[in-house]
Amino acid sequence: EVQSNIIRQRAEDMKKRLKISLTVFSSVLVVLFIGLSSFIGLQVFAGSTQLITNDETVGVADGFWERYGINKENFHNTYKVEEIAIPSSYENHTIPADYIYAAQSNSSKNYPTVILVHGMGDNRYSNYSIAEFFLEKGYNIVTYDQRSTNENTAQYTTFGYREKYDLIDYVNYVEQQAPGQEIGIWGASYGGATAGLALATENMDEKVDFLILDCPVSSMKWMVEQEMKTMDVGIPVSYMTWCGNIVNKLKLGFTYQDADVAVALKDMKTPVMVINSKVDSVTPYFMGKDIYDALPESNREIWTVEDSEHCEIWLDYNQEYRDKIEGFLTKYE
Repeated sequence: EVQSNIIRQRAEDMKKRLKISLTVFSSVLVVLFIGLSSFIGLQVFAGSTQLITNDETVGVADGFWERYGINKENFHNTYKVEEIAIPSSYENHTIPADYIYAAQSNSSKNYPTVILVHGMGDNRYSNYSIAEFFLEKGYNIVTYDQRSTNENTAQYTTFGYREKYDLIDYVNYVEQQAPGQEIGIWGASYGGATAGLALATENMDEKVDFLILDCPVSSMKWMVEQEMKTMDVGIPVSYMTWCGNIVNKLKLGFTYQDADVAVALKDMKTPVMVINSKVDSVTPYFMGKDIYDALPESNREIWTVEDSEHCEIWLDYNQEYRDKIEGFLTKYE
């Protein structure tokens, strides 16, 4: 009986030691998992929120004017260009822009105005070609630098989520300068995401008369996943994205899902025109189609081409592009 008690005691001691060991081992695994996830999340966050820098997007690229068929001297002789900068209402930075006056406006800001929102890697000057089209139609133009671009020193790029506040500030600015006048927005690529998310905020769709989205980004999550795939580090993309999403929420207060443009625009009152291409590999066809499908049927149009690369439709189908916008504006005027 004594021996039996000793054996039972030893078994109990072994069970306790095993339980302690498993608890310690599990705790170490949890700590390692949290540590690894935090490290990966921080790397994903850093990469996805700083895809471009001010130094990389400064000025005008060589050959820009010739590529887009703009005579720079004639442009500046025809249209008055005023450099402006307004303070951000959301963060401590200013938002630099060019205010370009239509010839018919007699240098007055109290005139119909279109705000142009460039894509990632571009800047406010990149919009001068489409600006010329709207200027010819009698609209004043505001074309501004998005965050972390050219002269806009705001730190993070967030595929439209934080960028929307700069656009909202300019909508409010134009409304103050031109009360009761028509306001339109044209946005390209991630500038399209900025525009869509801005119009879905507060009462912006009551202030804006039309929205044109050229090859728009619809999903921040998808864009981040694509960036992760290019790294090819042997870690599942879904896990890296999950880690990045958590860090993004902790640091910036929103998740990738919060930047879903199609979801944001589902109740949009403003007429929206989507322009996209079947072979776009940067913002694939489904992105523009998802946005279009989410919009109310009474306020939407889509024009899809078969063979243009990302944001090249203006160059490949220039006259048709002009005609489509003119038809859209006439329909919803």
